[in-house]
Amino acid sequence: MLESSKTAMRRLTGAELRGILDQHKVFFDRLPGGLRASLKYVDLSNLNLSGLCLAEADLTGARLRSTDLRRTDLRGANLFGADLTGADLTEARLMSADMRGATLRDAKLARADLTRVDLREGMLMAAANGHLQHSHSDIGTVMEGAHARGATLHKAKLSNSVLKQADLHDADLSNSIMIRANLSKADLTGCNLHGADLTGANLTGAILDGASLSQAVMTSAVLDGTSLLGVALDEVDFSRVDMRSITGPQPLEGNIADIIAEHATWIASGGRSGARADLSGVDMAGADLREVDLSAAVMRGTVLRNADLTGATLAMADMSLIDGRMALMAGANLRGARMQRAALSGAMLADVQAGPLPIRGRSDWATNLSYARLVSACLARADFGQAILRRADMSKADLQGTNLSGASLCEAVARGADLRNIRLEGADMTASVGFEAKVVVP
Repeated sequence: MLESSKTAMRRLTGAELRGILDQHKVFFDRLPGGLRASLKYVDLSNLNLSGLCLAEADLTGARLRSTDLRRTDLRGANLFGADLTGADLTEARLMSADMRGATLRDAKLARADLTRVDLREGMLMAAANGHLQHSHSDIGTVMEGAHARGATLHKAKLSNSVLKQADLHDADLSNSIMIRANLSKADLTGCNLHGADLTGANLTGAILDGASLSQAVMTSAVLDGTSLLGVALDEVDFSRVDMRSITGPQPLEGNIADIIAEHATWIASGGRSGARADLSGVDMAGADLREVDLSAAVMRGTVLRNADLTGATLAMADMSLIDGRMALMAGANLRGARMQRAALSGAMLADVQAGPLPIRGRSDWATNLSYARLVSACLARADFGQAILRRADMSKADLQGTNLSGASLCEAVARGADLRNIRLEGADMTASVGFEAKVVVP
């Protein structure tokens, strides 16, 4: 078989391409005289096709290497076996597109919508010079090294796909089919994998920190060296998975009272003696930590589910990726704390102090709860003034009397939340959802 680099492909003139695209727009608008674009086996590499309508177009085996397809409408398009190596598909619309056997190696797919897209493996053989040859050198569907941060891949068909080292940060892969997919060393931080089928998937060295895996199927998945900090492991059936080499919750080594005492010495001495508390990844579910002072402690990925931290001082602590579901934190001092991607569903956070912390010689240090899950949490009368709550989910939360003045609520969700007497003066509400109800400022 000949390699794709030896495949002679047709290159259109600018006038030919414009004519095809104009007729296709008429076709897609269902007006008389239109004609569906047929760009099969056409070389469209390095062209600027951004923002154009190519929905339902036939791009079978097309070469689109490094093509600018930003915000392009490719809904329902046939991209079977297409070569999209290095293409820029940022914010492109690819819903229900047929991308079997396509290569997306090193492509940019940030915030692209690939809902229900078919990315299963498929081998397209293109006829040329009397010989059969692959349309590109990759065999099957390849997304190796693709940049797909925030992409929507809901219900996508990705079985046997190659996604090695792909950046899937915060992508929506809910209910996707990823049977035997190769996700080794992929970054799936914060991914929504709810209901995804990962049977036999290779997740060796992958990062799934803060990902949602509820109802996911993990049968025979390979998790060698996989990082699962901040993942609610109790929501997933891992009975048929080897979990021995994962990076996840571990039992506490030593005595918590001694760790707290050493930390107190470290605080009092300005770091000259004692030892800073490092409880990263430690399982402290149900622990009694009332009134403790863990200011500036390192608690990344700590399991605090059902723990009692009432009145605790946690200012400037790194609590990113904690599992704090149903935890009691009423009256706690969280000023300046880092709590990105914290799982706090059902947690008691009434009366907490989470406003900015003045830092000598610097501007105030805001409490950061970006991407935090606060569903059904109680935040009544809490002070989150100037806090960062970008893309935080506060659905059904109790926000009675909560101070969110000056807070960053960009893309935050508060569907069904109790908003009585909430304070939102000066808050950034860009693309937020659920705050539309009339609020009363006392």
